[in-house]
Amino acid sequence: MSKTSVSNETSNMVCLWVEPWGTDHWMRPGEEFTVLTQAEPEQSPFNVVVHDQGITVWVNTGHDAEVFDKNGGVVPCGHQRPAEAGG
Repeated sequence: MSKTSVSNETSNMVCLWVEPWGTDHWMRPGEEFTVLTQAEPEQSPFNVVVHDQGITVWVNTGHDAEVFDKNGGVVPCGHQRPAEAGG
């Protein structure tokens, strides 16, 4: 099992996308999410890309991934999505 944590250290909402599925998980300032997959660390399971629209975590293996908050709760696709973001 492998995981990577992503923190929003800005003063704005930031979108965390998980690819290749295109799921969006919106983070408030100060929030931290963890992306977890069943791949082993030796498989280089993640690439993290920061860009103008937010943060993308690419899962590089054939395994599914889930996003969790700091308390271990599942963060579903569309979590905290602002109305202006559509969806």
